[in-house]
Amino acid sequence: MTSIRIFLTLSVSALILLISFLSAIRGYRESMVEAELLFDQQLLEHAKMLSLLNPSALSGGVRVVQDLVLPNVVNPELGDEMQIAYQIFTEQGGLILRSVLAPVTPMSPFEVGFREVNFSGYRWRVLAILDEEQSHWVLTAQRIDIRYDLAEGIILDAVVPTIITVPLAALLIWLFVSFGLRPLQTLARQVQAREASDLSPVRLDQVPKELTQLSRSINDLLRRLQDSFEREKRFAADAAHELRTPISILKVQVHNLLQELQSPSAQASARELREGIDAMGHLVEQILELNRTAPDQYSLRFQPLDLHALAQEVVSQDFDRILQRAQEFELEGESCWVLGDATALRSLLHNLLTNASKYTPQGGRLRLRVAPDGQGVRCSMEDSGPGIPEQYRERVFDRFYRLHGDQHDSGVSGSGLGLAIVKHIVDMHHASIALDRSALGGLQVLVQFPAAAGGRSTGLPEEAA
Repeated sequence: MTSIRIFLTLSVSALILLISFLSAIRGYRESMVEAELLFDQQLLEHAKMLSLLNPSALSGGVRVVQDLVLPNVVNPELGDEMQIAYQIFTEQGGLILRSVLAPVTPMSPFEVGFREVNFSGYRWRVLAILDEEQSHWVLTAQRIDIRYDLAEGIILDAVVPTIITVPLAALLIWLFVSFGLRPLQTLARQVQAREASDLSPVRLDQVPKELTQLSRSINDLLRRLQDSFEREKRFAADAAHELRTPISILKVQVHNLLQELQSPSAQASARELREGIDAMGHLVEQILELNRTAPDQYSLRFQPLDLHALAQEVVSQDFDRILQRAQEFELEGESCWVLGDATALRSLLHNLLTNASKYTPQGGRLRLRVAPDGQGVRCSMEDSGPGIPEQYRERVFDRFYRLHGDQHDSGVSGSGLGLAIVKHIVDMHHASIALDRSALGGLQVLVQFPAAAGGRSTGLPEEAA
């Protein structure tokens, strides 16, 4: 069942059609019986009328007269007519009078009542009555096929309009069902129009009894989700707060230790300890960043932003790391405007640049390009590092996933959260991301942003124009 509206409309329409059909069949049968009785009554009335003829006026041989042409007694407005054949015999069986369609021989035995007989190539309904006062038999007959056609035509004229009104009834049912489902549509629109962070209860005016339980269940689910998100945020904040302090203390102690130690081997061990502490601190910061940039947690404040200017800002902050690794860096493109959150986009660019620099060998090449294209703004980060095999490119967006485990082939340790954060920010901005082979020999990360308000992606935003 794909639609309640369609299901109810088809079900009720089918039920109405079935009831109408059964009623039509029953009415057809009963009407045919009534029509037969009415036609038989017509034959009897005309037989009685013929019996009133004066026997002396009928003497002098057999007379042949025209058949009686009688109006349709079932529904005179239709104008259908029927010919009645008749015969008059003496009580001894001598033919006195007959109509043109009647044969010379008796149409039925001289027995009072109705019979069905064949003559003149048709099936006839024949009535025989005996007039004892006039001492003669009167036989009247009607063709059964004409009787049937007349009765069936009249009955169908009454039944067909009932069947034809079924589509109209289906349309009315559709409208009524749509009206009845309106509260459900209102509930769906309210839930759909909500921001991901809005978990307040759903409010509906005049909720039908059938939707009361549903609205209660939805509100109960929203309450439990709200409690779950609050617990998650408190846990992340508390964990980060608790971890930051001991990490800071360890860093100070390692620094003091390096100052005191004179042995080269002891200093090497202390430096390794400091690198481990730095990695732990980086992991804590990445977890916090991931929690802050999740689409269901982040409070978006979109505004027109120059993505190329943001890239210049991020590069200037991270350029020392690039210089330490003697890497060649290029920033290309032009001023390009997108609708986005400045903090989130800085985090995106920072993670792209950090990730590329980290896995590019000493003296390698990096290239960041921000430029407009036909669909909006295109941001690409390329490096000359080892790249990522095609079969693993989708998985690197998963949290904590690292190619070849915790220790990459390059020997660089990491948390496996950088590209996960980038993917969250891309989703928040309704952009798309793809990984490909770089022209520099390593990895190329392509982020496609939609055009800014009014379809503009270069120059000043419309709000500032």
